[in-house]
Amino acid sequence: MKDYMHYYKFVGDYRLRQAFSEDLKKKFKKIMTRFDLVIPIPISESSMAVRGFNQVTGLFEFAALKMSTDILAVKEKKQTSKLKRQARLKKENLFYLAHNDVAEKSILLLDDVYTTGTTLHQTADVLYMNKAKKVSSITLAR
Repeated sequence: MKDYMHYYKFVGDYRLRQAFSEDLKKKFKKIMTRFDLVIPIPISESSMAVRGFNQVTGLFEFAALKMSTDILAVKEKKQTSKLKRQARLKKENLFYLAHNDVAEKSILLLDDVYTTGTTLHQTADVLYMNKAKKVSSITLAR
């Protein structure tokens, strides 16, 4: 999985998004309908400029019509994958609500990898601070 993520995210082999697409679709498409909002974890503008795509929206492209990509945003940051565990756990929350009201909504977050859980916990914190009713998540790997 480490090699897969390296080639997909950092080498930019966008075709690799299809490796798990059918399995993800079979397992999660119906579950996604139970949520008011489905939000992929955003990437920074600099990551988008370098990579050319958001790896999360690529992995879950079967849910493109259900995804809300304009709700969460992230400030510029160091590449999290290069941080050690303790540094990840202590990093400042750079996520913020960019658009839309999430109050009283059930939200499903989508991400590629759950390493320490910091990304999902920080995004959930932002959503709960803005009165989200429920936040759940799906990741490809842990």
